[in-house]
Amino acid sequence: MKLSKFLMKDTSSPNYEQHARWVKQFEEQYGEDWDSTTIEYDNDYLNLPWVNAKWEEGGNTGLLVFAARMKQHELMSYLLLNGADVNILNYEGVSVLTSSCLDEDIPSKGVRLLLSWGAEHIESGKQMTKERKLAFRREIAAKGNAEIANLISTELGGRRCDIVSAHVEIANLISSELGGRRCEIVSAPNTRDDLVGKTCVAGEYVEESDQYRVMMEFTNEVLLLDVVNLKRRDRTPQDPGYYVECKNNRLVRRDFKSNEECRAFIASLRADDDELIEIDPEAEAKAEHAAADLLAELGLEDLEGPSSKANVEEGGEAQGEATQE
Repeated sequence: MKLSKFLMKDTSSPNYEQHARWVKQFEEQYGEDWDSTTIEYDNDYLNLPWVNAKWEEGGNTGLLVFAARMKQHELMSYLLLNGADVNILNYEGVSVLTSSCLDEDIPSKGVRLLLSWGAEHIESGKQMTKERKLAFRREIAAKGNAEIANLISTELGGRRCDIVSAHVEIANLISSELGGRRCEIVSAPNTRDDLVGKTCVAGEYVEESDQYRVMMEFTNEVLLLDVVNLKRRDRTPQDPGYYVECKNNRLVRRDFKSNEECRAFIASLRADDDELIEIDPEAEAKAEHAAADLLAELGLEDLEGPSSKANVEEGGEAQGEATQE
């Protein structure tokens, strides 16, 4: 939407009217100051309302879907860190994870990112059942196998080679409960007590041993862990494991040495925001009095807000008491 607003400056563009219409529709829903407005969100988190904006003429597609399709992974993270709905739906009630898995040019890194943030498979506005997930996995795998067959017949001339389609890779990943999910290690495997409480991302599920091949966050150590050692711990804006910020109109990723360091950094950002928005009671009172005086001067006392009304009522009570005396 910021791009559309920027393109509006070029009135000679053949797409000027279309961009102007999009921006007008957007501002009717989110306000003209959408690009600088923040609101209170869950757990005192500041959410930018535009991150869940949808383009009606494009199938009610959200910004997160656009970022996923364009393989803009840092932008996806930036949106999610600022409160974007990881399960945002299009006009068919399909979630961004489900639609991403079926894209022709499937971005496996983007699907993994969505899974780590807790994305779910949703169709027609409802979360997929276990049976539907299995069927969906077969659909994705079949799509990948067809791609491999086509590639071999058209480009490789029947020569033997090892090809792993992105569709097949994702189909295998989502076939298990924790595949692609961010997890916390809740019990010590063997003698590795140091791993308890640490986070990792689960990858391949090894059915024979009932284990997951996981990659530890921050160290990238690869381990085989039993299912009972793991508990799902989705990324959230308060506990993401990394951070992406916008500096000089560029997205910059910041990595950390631990979850504790990451959470401390985010807490410091919020503390700075709290200082900026802290209201001085004395200044607020002066502003209210100034507003009341202006309304009185204009003869519009009836338009006063709740605070002013309370002052009037208090004043009325005081006058009544004086009269009784």
